[in-house]
Amino acid sequence: MRWLIPHFALTLALGSAPPLGAVVVDRIAVIVANQIITSSDIETRLRLSAFENGAAPADFSLAARRTALQSLIDQRLVGKEMELGHYPRLEAAERARLVSAFAVSAFTFAVSAFNSSMEEMDRALARAGLQRKDLEEDLARQAELLTFLSLRFRPAVQISDADVDTRYRERTGPRVPLDEVRQSIEQSITAEQADRELDAWLAARRKSTRIVFVDRDLQ
Repeated sequence: MRWLIPHFALTLALGSAPPLGAVVVDRIAVIVANQIITSSDIETRLRLSAFENGAAPADFSLAARRTALQSLIDQRLVGKEMELGHYPRLEAAERARLVSAFAVSAFTFAVSAFNSSMEEMDRALARAGLQRKDLEEDLARQAELLTFLSLRFRPAVQISDADVDTRYRERTGPRVPLDEVRQSIEQSITAEQADRELDAWLAARRKSTRIVFVDRDLQ
């Protein structure tokens, strides 16, 4: 379900109106249940997507902002479910390792005699309007989503021999014995079905969750 309410009414609902002369640093864009998504959250999502994909600068068009917002809404829904279900979260050391691995994979080519891959990455983050903590949060979220998928949806996936045979016949390239590729085929089918289950779960959650579009352009 989605609700639209005027920004002024929302201000009254959340608290008193800001005093005259106060500077509004950020604006509420959408409320998902009791969680707020701000305009800066959307911009950060766009900057991160561009940075992680090696695309610069980020696209801040209305269409891109709407896509980013849907991603953020889904993130809030999954995050809430993980919190309620006490799903495992990454420790600080694991999060730091993700950042280090990203720096090595993405910036080793740019390392000079004076800078490390982490330093080069920090420079690139600054140019993109991001901080290292922004990247760390996003990489950790992606890793935790994989954990959520593995624990919540993949155990229920049932794969028949017919499914494997069909996928095997669809394969292109040199023909190899089925036994040699069965495991990879099963893993591929499992991942695809788990993704579909996640999409269906998210669609149901969006319908049953109170989502208030404060910024009506983003609807």
